[in-house]
Amino acid sequence: MPTLARTTARRLATAALALSAALATTVGVATAASAEAPVALVDEVTDLAGVLSPTDVDEVTAALDELADTTRYQLFVVYVPSFDGMSSADWADETAVRSGLGRDDVLLAVAVDDRQYQVSVDQDSPLTDDQLADVEADRIEPALRDDDWARAATAAAAGYEAAAQETGSDGDGDGDGDSGSAGDPTVTVPWGTVGAVAGGLAVVVVGSVVAVRVVRRRRAERAERAELDALDGRASSTLVAVDEAVTTSAQELGFAEAELGTTVTAPFAAALEQARAGLAGAFAARQRLDDTEPESAADRRALLTQILDACAGVDALLDAQTADFDRLRDLHARAPQLLADAEQGAAALDTRLSTSAVTFADLVARYAPAALSAVAPNVEDARAALVRARQASSRGAAVLDTDRPAAVAAAQEAADALVRAAALLDAVDAAARELAGAPERLAQACADLDADLADAARLAPTADPAVQQASDRSRAALAHARSAEAGLDPVRALTDVRSAEAALDQLLQPLRDAEAAAARAAARLPVARAELAARLESADATISAHRAAIWSTARTRLSEARAQAQAADAWPVTDPVGALAAVEAATALAGAAVQAARADVAEAQSMLSDRSWSDSSGSTGGFGGSGGFADVLFGDWSGGGGRSGGSWGGSSSRRSSSSSSRRSSSSSRSSSSSSRRSSSSSSRSRRGGGGRF
Repeated sequence: MPTLARTTARRLATAALALSAALATTVGVATAASAEAPVALVDEVTDLAGVLSPTDVDEVTAALDELADTTRYQLFVVYVPSFDGMSSADWADETAVRSGLGRDDVLLAVAVDDRQYQVSVDQDSPLTDDQLADVEADRIEPALRDDDWARAATAAAAGYEAAAQETGSDGDGDGDGDSGSAGDPTVTVPWGTVGAVAGGLAVVVVGSVVAVRVVRRRRAERAERAELDALDGRASSTLVAVDEAVTTSAQELGFAEAELGTTVTAPFAAALEQARAGLAGAFAARQRLDDTEPESAADRRALLTQILDACAGVDALLDAQTADFDRLRDLHARAPQLLADAEQGAAALDTRLSTSAVTFADLVARYAPAALSAVAPNVEDARAALVRARQASSRGAAVLDTDRPAAVAAAQEAADALVRAAALLDAVDAAARELAGAPERLAQACADLDADLADAARLAPTADPAVQQASDRSRAALAHARSAEAGLDPVRALTDVRSAEAALDQLLQPLRDAEAAAARAAARLPVARAELAARLESADATISAHRAAIWSTARTRLSEARAQAQAADAWPVTDPVGALAAVEAATALAGAAVQAARADVAEAQSMLSDRSWSDSSGSTGGFGGSGGFADVLFGDWSGGGGRSGGSWGGSSSRRSSSSSSRRSSSSSRSSSSSSRRSSSSSSRSRRGGGGRF
């Protein structure tokens, strides 16, 4: 790490050289209008030739930022019309010195009218001459010959990243990652020169400092985003784990209430309600993060921390009840009864399974596969869960007298499998009810949308563009809803009609008479509430049936839909417009929960070749906290929000025999380019290659 004196000396020397060159150019050199003298760069991308579009600048900046994130190197790129009559090597080296570039910085300078380019690196750069020549020949020159200025920079960045991987020089190295902060030799300050030009030093020094600050700021911003992404992944996983713990605890409490009565189990019911309230707060925070309103980094961090804190509180609350709950149920003493209950439950589900199979076969005959995608595997999965329940029950009975803990575990496994099977069949029944009721609700929705279109024609006769666009969308939705195709998936058609209606409503609302709007809303409320109830039932059934596959998005939308539904129930009867808006918002959230859950199920089905994933909810039973998910709550999290790990990267072996031959020619070109450099550039201890293109 250089001392403060050395760093200061180096920057003053650099500034003195840059300003001296600038003064010399001003006093004694006459240049063409298109020429550019060496400059002090203030950003990663400098386009003085005007060859990059705003999109190009963003693309190049992203590539340069990626290089800085993944390796020790920072690439600066400058485009000028001409090198001002200087050799390309001298111009690039002078610009690098003026800009305060250090050992791990690389400069690519391109003179677009001269058809010349130059790469300049510090003499002590870890990049070898062969590596520099390879990048120039294989990546930079082909793009420049095609006048693809942006690709020349992005390809260079990719080439230096590959070179870093080949040599193992990615990362921060032995420096501190700042330009010129490691490996720089001590610079002797020409104090006489400094004194002569002291009045102009501030301008040049500020330019170099700004460049360093820009790079540091961007790196800090990317590091913060990466940290927040990791925190987001941990929060989502924790939310899923604790939601599972609450669901499992609720099941166990239901068993206990049936066996022991609600009076005895009241303390556990109170704890569960408190846990649900805490979980609802966590889901509300997740919904804020997922909505369309962006949060600042500080607000995002606060919301993610709120989710983790709420989940930790819920987990601790449930765990505090586990021991007392286990003693209350005295499972070891009651293991024989639990196994007998499992056998009876399996027999009852056998009968129900046959009925559900007939129901599903009827659905298959009447509706499109897309309408049944969420429940397509349910009957067979329920059958498999039933087999698993009977197998567990048999294992438990076999060891009842010799290994009571194993018998209890088997009884709990059987109970879990039966709950799983019942949930799968519940989802089939819920889908059947929703599809059966959808045509009637669709007809009502079409009538409502017809009325809205009439209002649009009456209230916006001047053909407001926004109203016209919403009206066109509404007419298209009506046409589909009234076609034969809609009968194959009436729920989807209903969703489309209601979505179009909501968009048109929003535009017409300011135009409607307040009294007419209230009357209309009051008339629609009963139908809207029925739709909400059906959608909530469908979402709950889908998520309950596939708990192991459902990620945080579907759970969050369902939680928020329930909260909105409660708010709608409490809405003042004097404001039917507000109540209707709340009901419709809750319905939209419930629909989003269904869609997200179906997507999760589809993803899980595509990822696993067998269907064993759907036969287990991932829980082990019992009243309490997240248990097996404690490593998610309190352990290290290295993911970024995904459900499975992985590795990023690729092979560093990239050259064919033909590119190897190009390496020789490019190395020769690099050598010849280096030999063309003046003694002044050699004294600056920089190297690199370039040439014409």
